[in-house]
Amino acid sequence: MPLLESENKYPDCLSMKLDAIPVTDKQELELYLTLEFNQQWESLLGGRVKFGLKGGELKLKIEGGEFSLASGELSDAFCQVTTNDLNENSVWVFAVNPLKGLLHQVKLGTLKVTEKPCRFAARFEVSPPDVYLTDAEGLWRYDISPNQHAVIERKLVVFLDSAKLQPYLSQAQLCYECSPSFSAVENSSNLEQLQELIHQISEAKTNDFLELAQIAALDLTRDFAGGNLLGANLSKVDLSGANLCRTNLRGADLTDADLSEANLSGAILSGADLSGAYLENADLSFTDLHRASLALANLGGADLSGANLRETNLSNANLSGANVKSAQFGNNPGLSLELKQNLRQRGAIFEDL
Repeated sequence: MPLLESENKYPDCLSMKLDAIPVTDKQELELYLTLEFNQQWESLLGGRVKFGLKGGELKLKIEGGEFSLASGELSDAFCQVTTNDLNENSVWVFAVNPLKGLLHQVKLGTLKVTEKPCRFAARFEVSPPDVYLTDAEGLWRYDISPNQHAVIERKLVVFLDSAKLQPYLSQAQLCYECSPSFSAVENSSNLEQLQELIHQISEAKTNDFLELAQIAALDLTRDFAGGNLLGANLSKVDLSGANLCRTNLRGADLTDADLSEANLSGAILSGADLSGAYLENADLSFTDLHRASLALANLGGADLSGANLRETNLSNANLSGANVKSAQFGNNPGLSLELKQNLRQRGAIFEDL
């Protein structure tokens, strides 16, 4: 029988286990995976943070064997499967907000042992857009502005990812006539610098989002993907080409902001004010814009496929060339009957409340 071992760095956040069942009279093993997602506290700087996941990648690596993928059980449950060569690199991309719950012994596929030793490894890897904070204690004052809060929280996520969650969060291995091995990686972390940055941001005399991001050494176009920018003031900020995929911007002020070519797919923009915003060619697919304001916004060529635009203010908004296939509209202030008919012909769905 093969040896099976798992390494779970933060088992309350993610616990992963691999099981194998031999196929009768064959050098084959049916592989089953168990994943349990939740949230976990981590002590930090005299306080603590609680974090969870809303994405990640499960990567497989095979040595001395051939792997046949099971049909769709894992992808149907949680994620989308992308594969190149199954015997070299098989990747499941998880994108659910949030990842929570149990996948119990879902069949991955069948491993055929072609030589010994044979090793099968499953690694769950994350990056900052996949990690979010749900709570924090003892790390900053509670009277800071939404902008300061958003920047500090994102800095903590970037730090947590680089110092604690790399190169993988969890790994499970099956070894046939070999011993499981896990790479011991020491990630250096400068806690004093992190504490000083939190202090500087908390005490900053400015509330300008760009200036606060510069203090935190964060790239505005890249480091806030998946972040929590609840109620942030981003009025007139240049975010052209920025990656804000799956970012929480509920209630944010984005008036006159430049979001052209930006990736806002899957973002939460409910109740946000995007009046006068420049969103030409932006990716707003599957974005939640419920009760947001897009008055006077330029959405020319934007991708709004699958987006929620119920009760969104569209007064004088430019939707020319926008992809509205399966976008949901209803009770939209400023939407003329002529434009409503045109949008329906282009694939939009109207659910007038």
